[in-house]
Amino acid sequence: MGNRQMIISGYDDPNLTRAGILYECTRPSMAASIHLHDDVSPVFPYLNAVEPESRWYSEPNYVQFAREDVQVTLYPCEAVVMPFSSKGQALWYINALVSYLNDLFAQRESVTPDYKRMARPVSAVAVYKLLPGTNCKDCGFNTCMAFAAALGRHMAVPHQCPDFSPPLYQSATYPVLDENGKLQTTISLELTDRTSARPTDTIPGSVPETNANLTNREIEVLRLIAEGATNPEIAVILSISPHTVKSHVINIFNKLGVNDRTQAAVWAARHDIVLPKKN
Repeated sequence: MGNRQMIISGYDDPNLTRAGILYECTRPSMAASIHLHDDVSPVFPYLNAVEPESRWYSEPNYVQFAREDVQVTLYPCEAVVMPFSSKGQALWYINALVSYLNDLFAQRESVTPDYKRMARPVSAVAVYKLLPGTNCKDCGFNTCMAFAAALGRHMAVPHQCPDFSPPLYQSATYPVLDENGKLQTTISLELTDRTSARPTDTIPGSVPETNANLTNREIEVLRLIAEGATNPEIAVILSISPHTVKSHVINIFNKLGVNDRTQAAVWAARHDIVLPKKN
């Protein structure tokens, strides 16, 4: 390792448990829980910046992302990864994950950190109470409950529903820069009618107006993102590989100048993105 600075010096043997539903004559998948010897939270903003589908939550403090079709939930001193078909596969992946996190931390000076966090997911039942319950499909989802579930997972935005009530207040996130103009952290302020942001200010969920120059396939992927579809679901719907979907998502984020699926969904809603009609 030389003098390279590491964020993880070691970890305890993983605790493996069965994950998912066990069907007859099938081998159960496993989840691995690992106790880390170090606080890895300093790497969270860098993961948030480099992983296209990362989600950093504030309460409790954890970040979720997927690598090589494995779901990773990373807490300050613990990680939960799944699914695996064997202990050997789990151990191999854990070692690779630790190396990846250490590499990212060592190279953090070349990465612009993303300090944006999400609130805890809200139950679909709670969100449904805010909706009209008409299943009008104007939001792009088949039912109000499906839209509520997407909102609760931060995979949709409220104004996709024309009957969604306006909020009592909003919050705006402002960058804190060092003397060289590099982002150090962010500060969020709650905004009421009397302390609203100027029209040119950026509020959460907003995205820059731009000529994105999206391809037809990228427009298809963007529409499905706005509808709350995951990458595996998009792959099935469009009959393309998950790797190809991931590449499209990265290209879309880069072209739109956004950091996550929620901002991409807002852009799609503002520009009335619809799937091209098939002959």
